Amino acid sequence: MKFERLKALYEAGANVHYKGKLCEIISINGLRQTAQVAEVDQIFPDIDEVKASELD
Repeated sequence: MKFERLKALYEAGANVHYKGKLCEIISINGLRQTAQVAEVDQIFPDIDEVKASELD
């Protein structure tokens, strides 16, 4: 996915798929073009920082 699309999804409050799981976007980093994502509906989810190109 391109970073511009990731940014638009973040601003809309949408979710993304990462490693076959539905994840919410916690924050984005414009300089590194990464996002912090966490699996939806988890009490204490693991937060991963991934490049925009790795997300579906």
